[in-house]
Formats: sequence, C-alpha cells, structure tokens
Amino acid sequence: MRQPLKLTFKDLTKKSLNDWYAGTHWSKRKKIKDIYKLIIKSQCREILTGKFIVDWLFTFEKNPLDASNCVAMLKMIEDIIFEKDDYKHMEIGKIKSVKGNKDEIKLTIYKIEKDL
Repeated sequence: MRQPLKLTFKDLTKKSLNDWYAGTHWSKRKKIKDIYKLIIKSQCREILTGKFIVDWLFTFEKNPLDASNCVAMLKMIEDIIFEKDDYKHMEIGKIKSVKGNKDEIKLTIYKIEKDL
C-alpha cells in the first residue's frame, strides 16, 4: 500500500444526518450539495479513481456532531471526489468527530491495489 493521500476541506456547511432527512425539501438539499461541490472542487481538483479505504475526521469549533450524524457530509464529499463510490470501490474506515479550533473535515485516503 502506498502512502495515504491526506485532504482537508474547510468552509463547508455543517449538516447533520438528522437535519438532512428531517423533511428538508429536495431543493434545499440540492442547494447545499451544489455549494459543497463548488467548495470541494476549489480545494481538490482531481477525481480519484480506483479502490479506497477512507478515514474521516470531522472537527467542529462549536457543537460537534456525533460521528454517525456526519454521514450526510461524508456522502456529499464522497460523491464529488471519487469516480465510483460503490461497495466494490469504497470502504469507510474510521469516522471520528471532535471539538477543535475550527470547522474542517480531514480525509486519510488509502488506495488499495488488491480487491477489498
């Protein structure tokens, strides 16, 4: 296995899974997804192809979400930076949420040379 790729994303709207599916109108969800796409593409210009294991670290300055509530943000990011995110190409490693000095999302991406 090669050295992992490390990415950090900043300036993304904090969105909990509870909020995402608590009756939020599809047009509002689309607007958030479009904002994520714009910000993420400005911070990461390449689309990753292949098979990966990804560890996720969510840091929040105020009111950290629990790790499972970060999945809405995880999914939006995953859809933008990975060419394929099906079970044959992606495995989620650790998901951790902590209180920190700023809001950011750090990914540690391990490219897998063999089948998962």
